[in-house]
Amino acid sequence: MRVDHEEVLARNAMLLARCFWHLSHEFGTAADGRAPSLPLFVIASAMLFHGESVEKIHRMNFDSGLFKVVMERPDLLAGLQRRLEAALEPSLKGLQVAVSSGLLSREGGEGFPTFRAAGSNLPAPLRDPPYHGTMTAAARRLGVWFAGEPLAVIQRQLAVEF
Repeated sequence: MRVDHEEVLARNAMLLARCFWHLSHEFGTAADGRAPSLPLFVIASAMLFHGESVEKIHRMNFDSGLFKVVMERPDLLAGLQRRLEAALEPSLKGLQVAVSSGLLSREGGEGFPTFRAAGSNLPAPLRDPPYHGTMTAAARRLGVWFAGEPLAVIQRQLAVEF
């Protein structure tokens, strides 16, 4: 067995595509139909690949906001830039799987591409298995929180750069 076995499992492109659908769906609901842009998926991946971040975020209220996470657990920002950079390739793979499987639709426009959740629910085989519930819950909260702030504010709160 590989030393990084659990990390490899967590970076599964289909699991990430599933989380991205939830992020996009919640974002669209909270943002009056707008779709999240590419950088938000990369930021989300960096947070979803970090067990302590997922543990903190999935238990919070939807109306709490990202700023509350940062204020209560500033230690979660340690290494976030490095995790963000490492999350780029898995994020793109997750988006590719989500778009090719019909979970998300890619839209153009000004700046970065956006990705809209297709349908009002995931196909039955992809719905919440019990052991991935925390990642799903965290992704849903990130979608709502990201919808409430411009990308520049999110970057400033999390101290990350692209």
